[in-house]
Amino acid sequence: MPTLDVSKKDFEKLVGKKFDEQGLEEVLEYVKCEIDSVDGNNLKVDCKETNRPDLWSTEGLAREIRARIGKEKGIRKYVVGESSVNVFVDSNLEKVRPFIACAVLKGVKVDGDFVVQMVQLQEKICETFGRKRKEAAIGLYDFDVMKPPVYYKGFKDNEIEFVPLEWKVPMRPSEIISQHEKGKIYGWLVQGSAVYPIVMDANKMVASMPPIINSNATGKVTEKTKNLFVEVTGFSLETIETALEVMCMALADRGGKIYSCKINYSKGKIYPKTFLKTPRFLTKKISFEKALVEKKTGLKLNDAKVKELLERARYNVKIDAKKIVVEYSSCRTDILHPVDVIEDLLISYGFNKIVPRQIKMSVIGSQLKEISLFDSARDACVGIGLQEVLTYNLTSKEIQGKNFHIDEQFVEIANPVSLNYGILRKRLAPQLVNFLAKNKSELYPQRIFEVGTCLELDKDAPNGVKQTTNLCVALSSSKVNFTDIKSALVSICNYLNLKVELRRKEFPFMGENCAEIIVNGKKGFIGEINKKTLENFGIKNQVALLEFPLN
Repeated sequence: MPTLDVSKKDFEKLVGKKFDEQGLEEVLEYVKCEIDSVDGNNLKVDCKETNRPDLWSTEGLAREIRARIGKEKGIRKYVVGESSVNVFVDSNLEKVRPFIACAVLKGVKVDGDFVVQMVQLQEKICETFGRKRKEAAIGLYDFDVMKPPVYYKGFKDNEIEFVPLEWKVPMRPSEIISQHEKGKIYGWLVQGSAVYPIVMDANKMVASMPPIINSNATGKVTEKTKNLFVEVTGFSLETIETALEVMCMALADRGGKIYSCKINYSKGKIYPKTFLKTPRFLTKKISFEKALVEKKTGLKLNDAKVKELLERARYNVKIDAKKIVVEYSSCRTDILHPVDVIEDLLISYGFNKIVPRQIKMSVIGSQLKEISLFDSARDACVGIGLQEVLTYNLTSKEIQGKNFHIDEQFVEIANPVSLNYGILRKRLAPQLVNFLAKNKSELYPQRIFEVGTCLELDKDAPNGVKQTTNLCVALSSSKVNFTDIKSALVSICNYLNLKVELRRKEFPFMGENCAEIIVNGKKGFIGEINKKTLENFGIKNQVALLEFPLN
């Protein structure tokens, strides 16, 4: 969770109100923050709101609190002036770091508080929201030393060199990665790429090598700086535009005037077909039934009160006879469902003001039938001498698909940290075979099982994903065969009072001795893993397994 350095005087100036210690603690509750420590005027503020980068600065906290205490209401409007600054994006960055969003801020008053907050906000966004600069990296430059238009293109290592920030001699990109402090930390983001991303002006003066380091020529922001050029690079337009807007909002809150830049993208599959002017400060809308407020909160609020509370949470609100329609800033990436809006309403209302109601009914809790079945399945497996294992829900296409000779679609993670954990498992069997592969040096026979969640794409299921809890058993030794695994199946099904039927069917990861399992209408598989699949996992002993859904 972000920890922010805040000047109390600076905060009070931006809010337009002074606070005693208790009052400060109370208003910080509106933004899910609490004071960690106080050192005179300097505060350490722990921000529990990990999904809102717009709050990770003194400006952001003050902006939100001004509305919560009634000084402002609705979406904060930012005026964006037209500038003549063009930014040209080269297509050779399409597979390296394709997108950029930019803005110019004029009339910025740079002082000590400004520098501290801008550096802090830049780092928090890049490290947290930008996932250590992978998804979003921000550059701030002294615009007065740059000459438009600006170019964003890729250069080979022997084609470019510049003096990086806090350095004295020109360096090639490869030298920056191997020698510069920031290059050593973030060099992995561009290492192995055909070209290195470079931002430069019309005079071919390098401004930066995203996402690594600014140049020494443009990257120093001092008290003499009056106008700023801001750029954000990454792999998603939505992500970098959000980061740019957050930076522009903070700078504008300190008196800066925002001017747009015209982003001219080259032709490419992933690029917009026309130019973009950034920042755009777009808004989104979400609607829900009025009755949902009382259903979720227990509060009976009239339309005027609902409108007031939501406007204090920075929403524009329209209410008719049945529905509430709220408009919110596109930088609020945390809003996914009407419940998120209702939570903001409750924050404005005050959780401490909610009067608890006495429970009017007496109920006795009991375990769900499904959970009882899962536990019984575990008991049955332990009873026949199997050892339970737990594997990760997240896995790779190689384990689930390629190694098992299966070419299917999986439930994928949009922005995986690693390809090794890029999908959610569709079957338990590949995970258990992979487990056996990692334990080849242990004593045999190895008899293991797992009861776990599996997910697969299903257009008829809610959210397009069907979830089941499967039972998988894997036996491994030099002599294990179909009879052994069938014996385990019969014993487990007898214990669980499940009717089981076997039908002849071939599977790409099994040998001749295999069959389809049908348990209460649900299909699974049983048999001996074929030699080719075992070789993919580096296993020499025989493996027999079964798997079927329990629910």
